[in-house]
Amino acid sequence: MLGVNFVRNMDRIAQELTSHSMRVFQGCACHPEPEAINRMVKALRSALLPNYFPHHAGTAMGEVKPALEELFVLLSGQIHRALYRQCYDKEGSEETRRAAEEKAATVIEQMPLLQEMLYEDVVETHHGDPAASGYDEIILTYPGLLALTIYRTAHVMVGLDIPLLPRMMTEYGHRLTGVDLHPGAKIGRSIMIDHGTGIVVGETAVVGSHVKIYQGVTLGALYFPRDEVGAMDRQTKRHPTVEDYAVLYANATVLGGETVIGHHSVIGSNAWVTASVEPYSKVLYQGEPVVIPRKSRV
Repeated sequence: MLGVNFVRNMDRIAQELTSHSMRVFQGCACHPEPEAINRMVKALRSALLPNYFPHHAGTAMGEVKPALEELFVLLSGQIHRALYRQCYDKEGSEETRRAAEEKAATVIEQMPLLQEMLYEDVVETHHGDPAASGYDEIILTYPGLLALTIYRTAHVMVGLDIPLLPRMMTEYGHRLTGVDLHPGAKIGRSIMIDHGTGIVVGETAVVGSHVKIYQGVTLGALYFPRDEVGAMDRQTKRHPTVEDYAVLYANATVLGGETVIGHHSVIGSNAWVTASVEPYSKVLYQGEPVVIPRKSRV
């Protein structure tokens, strides 16, 4: 059995952790809940792809309304937590709850458009990937499609000035898929994300339509600008622009807010790009492999 001293130490450690947390990790009364985000993503997929992801085991094929109803309730509560730092079911005024519900309704009203964009992503992927046997395989197995689905919904929330929740959603998608799409990035229509693992698209990146992105691609910042007093300038465009019909092959790195990849350009695997590229360009990594043959055994 544990000694009396350890039990006393446990009390002291608990008090220390609590007091220190109150000083340096002040946090808030409430914040969006990870488990609710998990349920939101499931309801989102059921609403957008009901033939593939029915809402519940007993839900009729293609029935969407139950998923929409649950999604609205979850969104309302989590948006309220994000906006007002108050628990939806315990605190807050009628006015704050109504404001959260209005934003949740706006997200729901965008669902037909999100479904249309999702379909375009599927078509683009099918046209671009010879390994895709059909739409079913893409919908059920391609992580990039799930990452785009979560991103597009979170991006709508960014447009509604909802804090924290969009980022928590895309980070949940990042954990599921290995694809890190910041909700603030602007990503066009008909996007193909193949394999996906390791892709990073930064907050101020702009990606056009009909763009193909392979595993390990980074659209990142070249440097972090600071103002006259040395504070980081968080409003400056830090990440590149990729125009329509560009292709970014595996492990390509494109950096800088002023960097523009012209339309119909191809960035080859492992290329490192920090300057703009004209339309219809090809950027290739010129490193040569060195083969050292093994000495034959006598």
